[in-house]
Amino acid sequence: MQIKKILKEEIPLIVEVHKNSFDGFFLTELGDRFLELYYASVRDNTKGILLGYYDDGELVGFCAATTISKGFNAQLVKKNLFRFLLIGMRLLLTRMPSLIRILKNFSKKSSSINDTGEYAELLSIGILGTKQGLGIGKKLLLRLEEEMRLQGCSKLSLTTDYYHNDKAIAFYKKLGYQIYYDFVAYPNRKMYRMIKKIS
Repeated sequence: MQIKKILKEEIPLIVEVHKNSFDGFFLTELGDRFLELYYASVRDNTKGILLGYYDDGELVGFCAATTISKGFNAQLVKKNLFRFLLIGMRLLLTRMPSLIRILKNFSKKSSSINDTGEYAELLSIGILGTKQGLGIGKKLLLRLEEEMRLQGCSKLSLTTDYYHNDKAIAFYKKLGYQIYYDFVAYPNRKMYRMIKKIS
């Protein structure tokens, strides 16, 4: 077992693990080009962290995160504007509702909570289906927390589904995450934002 930062040439492997972990999910349906650009942008950003979990040299899990949630997605787009615009044009022609959904969900906030986004954020965590239930997710999160502490972060946040998600919510709570607030993502997906003090 080894957890280490993802190399540039391993981005397509991240995409394959993502698709295996999130079959039928919205981001997966945006296609390989979008996923490759997104994860490469996270990896290359000074505030981004992309860790891989390797079993006998095979990438079987990953997590993507940022040391500061506030404005991170906007920064990714600005730094890779031309490439994101190309994908956006394709979506405009082929999947306009998907493009609208991306824009509407650019910020994940509650209308009743003053959330300044002054925390690190787990953006995505995925494990191959054949490797789930082996503690890989826990090891990835604990290693991510170590990385965040080294970079001076004091809180780590994540979002997860509100409904039909008891197992994941219990998993995060067991690791010390608490519910911060709930919100509704476009078009009508109720979510929790959870947060943990890591310093």
